[in-house]
Amino acid sequence: AAAVVDGSARLTAFLRSGGAFVRSTEIAVNKAETAAGFRMETGALYGMVKDNAAVLEGLRSLPGAALFGGGVPIMFADEVIGAIGVSGGSEDQDIECARAGIAAIEALLAGESQAFGNERGLADD
Repeated sequence: AAAVVDGSARLTAFLRSGGAFVRSTEIAVNKAETAAGFRMETGALYGMVKDNAAVLEGLRSLPGAALFGGGVPIMFADEVIGAIGVSGGSEDQDIECARAGIAAIEALLAGESQAFGNERGLADD
């Protein structure tokens, strides 16, 4: 399952294969929302807080917080404009799939911004 959220962590797209576990769909959304909300990969977020019991417990108490790999922010012009969350494989497979999706989106965004004349997609005056 794969979920895409915007920069405000609102679901904008979702894909689920017929054989995906039902709970994987929820986890994919949670990973995307967490990556967008914290503006970093979900695995990196866990790595940052894993040794601080109070912070880790606080994050775990947030409804839907995903503290394992598979959530990756979508960056454009040094800003987080959304995120992808993937679930259903191993953690490494989820990360690889999410990063492949990010690469495809970034290539699309780079092509669009070049068409407008600069990296922010705005024409020069």
